[in-house]
Amino acid sequence: MKNPPVAIVISTYNGERFLAEQLHSLASQSMQSFDLYIRDDGSTDSTLQIIRQFQESSSISMTLLESTGNVGTLKSFEILLKTALSHEAYEYFMFCDQDDVWFADKVEVSYRAITRLQQHCGSVMPLLIYTDLQVVDETLQVLGESFWRYFHLNPQKNRCSDIAMQCNVTGCTMIFNRSLAAAALPFESKAVMHDHWLALIASALGAVDYIDKPTLSYRQHGNNVSGGAPKFNVAYIVRKARKYWQNNEFYEVLGRQIDQADVFVERYASLCSSECLEALRAMTRLSSSSISERVVSAVRYGLYKHGLLRNIGLFFWLLKPSAGNRT
Repeated sequence: MKNPPVAIVISTYNGERFLAEQLHSLASQSMQSFDLYIRDDGSTDSTLQIIRQFQESSSISMTLLESTGNVGTLKSFEILLKTALSHEAYEYFMFCDQDDVWFADKVEVSYRAITRLQQHCGSVMPLLIYTDLQVVDETLQVLGESFWRYFHLNPQKNRCSDIAMQCNVTGCTMIFNRSLAAAALPFESKAVMHDHWLALIASALGAVDYIDKPTLSYRQHGNNVSGGAPKFNVAYIVRKARKYWQNNEFYEVLGRQIDQADVFVERYASLCSSECLEALRAMTRLSSSSISERVVSAVRYGLYKHGLLRNIGLFFWLLKPSAGNRT
């Protein structure tokens, strides 16, 4: 390919422990038709040195953006995506985390899937492909061959209302087209996270599909910005149950998702289908409705989370008189 059709964007922050392994996995990709954009979010360790050493030794075309200090993950990825989108050569974009290890065929498999989806849907529509992940510990020992099974997530739940309630699309597995990138920018400050924001837009305004296999080793460690959640087990359930009567548990369960749905409706209402728009508007009313109205809305519009236990917890929250009180 004469012009690389893919731009891969990485935001780093104090990633010296694992970054070199991740960069090596990018250099080992079976499909090298991509350019790399990296922005460091104010690291105080040797992260920048590792990046510059890689830039000097690798044949990959790489742009290191000038850092403006620590702006957080959401804003940093927004800056990166906006920069990459300004170059018309790129048809597709991928997010990359600093601490994972990509399988050698990740870019190739993802690229083939998104081009097939685009042949079916056209390039005007926002399009997104995502995959499963292999869950590993700090030393890359496998904890679970499937992230979806490990955390009891269903990849088939990718309708607009599904993703609004609980996102099962992990940013580091995504590949998406220019239409989605353009529609998503600028990121709303109330977006839960960059991946959740893009997945919601794609599900509401375009098309979403998934590859039912892992394309990277997803490292779990104490410093994960996101995704390093505890395994969904009995101990996790007990911890959540103990928080039920805390006043801020509303926000923990659904508050951020409702805030995101609210700004989404305000921005994209004219572009959504009536079905999606009704479901999202019903979701935004959950925090202010009566108990009976909340239950009826959840059932009517399918406002559920993943799995029986999560939904039991959700309905306990819906039945809580103070569920709408934010702190």
